[in-house]
Amino acid sequence: MSRTALLIGTALVGLLLSTAQAVARDVDVERFTAIVEEGKELWQVPGLAVALIEDGNVVFQRGFGMTADDGSAVDEHTLFSNASTTKAMVSAGVLMLVDEGKLTLDDPVIDYLPELHFHRDAQPQQVTVRDLLAHRTGLPSTDFWTFRQLMPLEEQVRKMRLVAPAAAPRTRLIYQNTMYELAGMIIQRLTGQRWDQFLRQRLWSPLGMDETYGTRGQIPEGKALVTPHDIVDGKVQAIPYDLPPNLEDAAGSAWSSVHDMSIWAQFLLNGGIASNGERILSEESIAAMFEPAQLVSADDYYPSAELTKPNWRSYALGWYQQDFQGRKIDYHTGTLDGLVAIIGLDRAEQRAVIVLQNMGGSELRHALLWEAMDKREVTARTDWLQGVFDIYAARDAKRAERWAGLEKSRLKRTRTSVDMDDYLGTYSNAVLGEVRLMRRGRDLILKTGMYEYDVSHWHLDTFLVNYVAWSSGTFADFGIDPHGKVATMEVFGQTFEKLAEQ
Repeated sequence: MSRTALLIGTALVGLLLSTAQAVARDVDVERFTAIVEEGKELWQVPGLAVALIEDGNVVFQRGFGMTADDGSAVDEHTLFSNASTTKAMVSAGVLMLVDEGKLTLDDPVIDYLPELHFHRDAQPQQVTVRDLLAHRTGLPSTDFWTFRQLMPLEEQVRKMRLVAPAAAPRTRLIYQNTMYELAGMIIQRLTGQRWDQFLRQRLWSPLGMDETYGTRGQIPEGKALVTPHDIVDGKVQAIPYDLPPNLEDAAGSAWSSVHDMSIWAQFLLNGGIASNGERILSEESIAAMFEPAQLVSADDYYPSAELTKPNWRSYALGWYQQDFQGRKIDYHTGTLDGLVAIIGLDRAEQRAVIVLQNMGGSELRHALLWEAMDKREVTARTDWLQGVFDIYAARDAKRAERWAGLEKSRLKRTRTSVDMDDYLGTYSNAVLGEVRLMRRGRDLILKTGMYEYDVSHWHLDTFLVNYVAWSSGTFADFGIDPHGKVATMEVFGQTFEKLAEQ
């Protein structure tokens, strides 16, 4: 057992001994339905699917609202993006290989991916498979590679040596999607199958999860799936999908229904045994999946902790964890543009909740998670809907206040140092790759490998960069060299050098 797990286990025992006996309860389906419907209106969610499991049995499973603007109704078989709730399934795939003796969690990653070279300061010989799955490599996010550049994974592997660590290994949780992509590579290296093909054969099909797919592009024609939505120009509108349909990303490209996610949750609550009695994951691997691997600071955790007030927070292999009313809760969210998800488990009480939504920025998922996990009498419970809504509304207000402050400090009627066309061209960063600033008609466009950003002059040599109407903007600051030429662009937290035109 790791030191992190031992510390948390000791704390949890103390909580269990000091916490009053929780009140057992039956699910009030009518009340819970009313809460979901109220939350749907509060967060303006077009459609969602929700499931509850009590004592290992599904007691609530249904859809609410519409899949898209055509009025198609959501039901328990409608397909939603799993997003990052995919990660626990990938962890399960790795653990199956552990059960077969093909690797151990504490093996160095480079034993299986010898072409991978971490930055010299990242202690490359020490980075293990467990570190990948627990977000504790110390490496900063490299989401730009996948979600902005659409950079092939092989190229990401080559560039990994350039990524300087933000912390020493195993000292801090830094959420790192690329590490799960590497875990997917390890599965393929050891089995000859892509991670999703392996999960289809070894996990999804044996469990009867026939409505689960590795990518949106794998969904057969005619299957009902949701369209992403967000607030655009003050009203809820459909928006484009975040990921290309055939991008196989072990960090979060799977799609599933609430029906199938209920099967997955029951399998986990049952300790790795399928409904037909077949053991798919060993007891040891189930224990390893949920053993706390890294303590998580309050700054790296969900804002809903303001209400749940955990005494400790940790991350296991694809699961966030905390104490709640004297019990250990394992859960994970998934987020893409216009699509969000959550799955939560109380393994001791054999309880689970799954929420899948087609509305970005909606934290109804957190409210329903904690409503489902709250074992107090109804009259003693927190108003989770309003409480979570208020937390995120306050964050939105602070964000709006920040932008108002930027607008107030913006220098008026300034000009650029050089002609507008002199900023145009290709800019390169050794880690992030190339981006191009170009004109389209009278508009300025910053093009990455996957997206095009609208660019407008802010003041002096600073420009506002906006991806889409529903996302926050960022700034690009241009550097002028002593010869009066544009030399650099600082954007996305990195410096890009302007390349000479061929």
